[in-house]
Amino acid sequence: MSGSLSGAAGLPGAAAPGGAVARFAGDAERADWDALIAANPGGGEVWMGDAYLDVKRREGRYRDHRVIVERPGQAPIAVGVLAKRVPLLGEWWHLPAGPAGESTEAVLEAAAAVAALARSRGAFLLKIEPRLDPSARDAIHAAGYRDTVRIVPNPSTVIVDLGDPARSEEQLLAGLGKKARNSINRAKRDGIVATRVSATDEHCAALYRLLQETAEGRFVLRSERYYREFWQSFERAGSGQMFLAHRDDADGRPQLIAGAYAMALGAKTTYKDGASVRAKTAYGASHALQWEVIRWAHERGAVAHDLCGAPPAARADDREHPLHGVGQFKRSFSPDITDYAGAFDLPLKPAAYRLWATLGDRLARRASLAIRKDPYY
Repeated sequence: MSGSLSGAAGLPGAAAPGGAVARFAGDAERADWDALIAANPGGGEVWMGDAYLDVKRREGRYRDHRVIVERPGQAPIAVGVLAKRVPLLGEWWHLPAGPAGESTEAVLEAAAAVAALARSRGAFLLKIEPRLDPSARDAIHAAGYRDTVRIVPNPSTVIVDLGDPARSEEQLLAGLGKKARNSINRAKRDGIVATRVSATDEHCAALYRLLQETAEGRFVLRSERYYREFWQSFERAGSGQMFLAHRDDADGRPQLIAGAYAMALGAKTTYKDGASVRAKTAYGASHALQWEVIRWAHERGAVAHDLCGAPPAARADDREHPLHGVGQFKRSFSPDITDYAGAFDLPLKPAAYRLWATLGDRLARRASLAIRKDPYY
């Protein structure tokens, strides 16, 4: 389940100035990891859950650690860590969508405890992406952090409030935006059918082809193997679901027109991947597909569904922003955009970090794209 250090129960922890102490999780904690993440302030993040950490480790370029931050007089915080080794410099540690905390101060205290543990293990850099409001940026900078490139794909996003799990499906639909409701109903009249399917090799290949069509000339995709492993791993863990939408052609044969994948942890679900055919012959297909995702989330007892990515709120109506069209689609379900503070680096070894920031990071990203045809982060 985890890297060698994560599995070493009883290792001494590392303390932060505020009294919080970070230690590697013990066996019982690792066995109940998703529940511990879901119990974090804010309800936990799927990016720190078992399935995500395991996928990144099996990718072969990360080690994954499961860390517990003990806090005097308060509940502990579970922190998932992805660690990557850089030749000559050592490791950097990344806290995807974390750490959690009830306030900016609590987040920084937890991060400081993890930083102390990382430093004790020889790491030269800690990367954090906390789910804090942008107003926290000044405090984060004052704590020694520097702005950096984001890794988790939703620094701004749209979150659909699913409300009480006891709500009826009619109430759930009524809670969506008018445009989304109209598009869902139009798709139904036009014979578009969205279904939940198993992440078989065949279905994974079909969804990947849709992603390739959508990505062509717009953004870089990882390999089909990576996506297949990701989707199938989450399905095996009971934490993910694939969706495909079809419509019959003139001869009555079902034609694939859109696909999506969603993840879940605790009371939250997250829209991970989605694509549709470029030919706009099936109005409302993506809305119908997302409605099926929302129905799945609601049936699981989720209270919030993250549509995973949008322009910043200040640029929501800026047609020049690369995510403008995506943002308009997602805001048809719920109008508000949630902005997070951003991604930050905390240097743990100043000399090594300077080399990384001035040269290493840029070379690593270029080499990964040129040699592996794959993003570095």
